[in-house]
Amino acid sequence: MLLAMNPRGFLGALRLQKNALNSVPSRMLSYSIPVREEKPVYPYASQVVTRSHSLPRPDSVRPAPQATKHISRGVMRRVDAHLTAETDPDEKIGRLFSRRSPECVPAGSILMVESYLSANKTNTTNFSGVLIAVRRAGIATTFVLRAIAHKLGVEARFHAYSPMIKEITVIQRAEARKGERGLLRTRRSKLYYLRRRDDRRVNSVANVVKQYRASQTQQTTKPSPKSSRKK
Repeated sequence: MLLAMNPRGFLGALRLQKNALNSVPSRMLSYSIPVREEKPVYPYASQVVTRSHSLPRPDSVRPAPQATKHISRGVMRRVDAHLTAETDPDEKIGRLFSRRSPECVPAGSILMVESYLSANKTNTTNFSGVLIAVRRAGIATTFVLRAIAHKLGVEARFHAYSPMIKEITVIQRAEARKGERGLLRTRRSKLYYLRRRDDRRVNSVANVVKQYRASQTQQTTKPSPKSSRKK
């Protein structure tokens, strides 16, 4: 009551308290720092069990497994190779139409295809013409022949590996250069421009085929030297 009534006494008490605090060493003072409470990881679980994983040693680290090839990759290539090997075991057709083969038939050559008329393979028919295009697609390889019949252009597309084809014969190759006899070698692999104009090689298909057949008949009917001596 006296301190409240006398302001000098109140100020004096504050000074005494301040001096007392200054006289106490700093290490004796303790400060309370507010600590933030951490919330649990799982709010509805009082205890959470965690496992500590230690890193393995470098010697015990296993190498990464090799990536396996997908099963579906390369299936069509294997199927195509299997079918071509079945239909053409001697690779006779493959050598005729493969770019890497030295026996490849160039565009502009004259071919004769003998094919069956029915699945019974009893009757055959022949078609001869100029090779104007080849589509190389494995077992689905096709080629187009063009000829002139009764002053009309006629074309036929054949599947090279078709079982309906009996034989493919090369009558004359287009390998001649300028100044040489024979069919000239063309720069293009597709000769579709022959449809717009008449070409000498297309018009001469019939004559070339006649000469080829005549030479074949002479070779078959030519008597052997032994039989001529006996006579």
